[in-house]
Amino acid sequence: MATRYHIGAKELRGELSAYAKRFDMLEVRPPSAAQPKVGPTLTTLRKWRKAAPPHFEFVVVLGPAVGRLKASPELESELETALAAATALQSRCILLATPAEVTPTALSRDRIARLLERLPRDVTQIAWEPRGVWETDDAAVWACKWGVALSVDPTREPVPAGPVAYARLRALGESRSFGPAALERVTQAIGDRREAYVVIDSPTALAECKKLRQLSQRTAAKDGGRGRVIRPRNLTLKVRDDEQE
Repeated sequence: MATRYHIGAKELRGELSAYAKRFDMLEVRPPSAAQPKVGPTLTTLRKWRKAAPPHFEFVVVLGPAVGRLKASPELESELETALAAATALQSRCILLATPAEVTPTALSRDRIARLLERLPRDVTQIAWEPRGVWETDDAAVWACKWGVALSVDPTREPVPAGPVAYARLRALGESRSFGPAALERVTQAIGDRREAYVVIDSPTALAECKKLRQLSQRTAAKDGGRGRVIRPRNLTLKVRDDEQE
């Protein structure tokens, strides 16, 4: 099985049409409750979907109030906004990023599980990026139980098993870029999966994207190239009346 790679930079700079010629994935952060005017509008998102090639992937990142997991009007507003964005973009992947304050307690795990029940799971992949004191091995166990992809940095952490990998390559400290050897290790760590989402957070992301794509295509060529992309048509917000702090 050849892994289908979706590779993107940390953020969009300039026009989407120019970005989409270099990358094939973009994380999108819709307006949040705290900053309702910061972020692309639904009209802009619909234009992006029409302007991007069919294989281009948009990953919708859930807002900070959703990431904190505490029941609130802000959480409800951000969740509704994010699902509307996912519908406009025909997104096949949604990312939940939990801040350091969401610690590996039974309460946090219960809140994550209840939130996941409200997200579409038909042809939409959910990725989870925990920050703070979560141990990768423990987080991987829970991610597997919930049926989500755990976001990791494959240059520093093992990539959990599963049909989908979500990776974020962070250029930190002296590691300002990723050479061919490091990217080769990334492809080896990801291995054979259905899909791999890779965000390259470095000043030289374009060159690294090209090299990573070359490495991934060596395997893809053996499997006949790209497969069929199935996109969700409509995402429905599931409302719970019993979610209380």
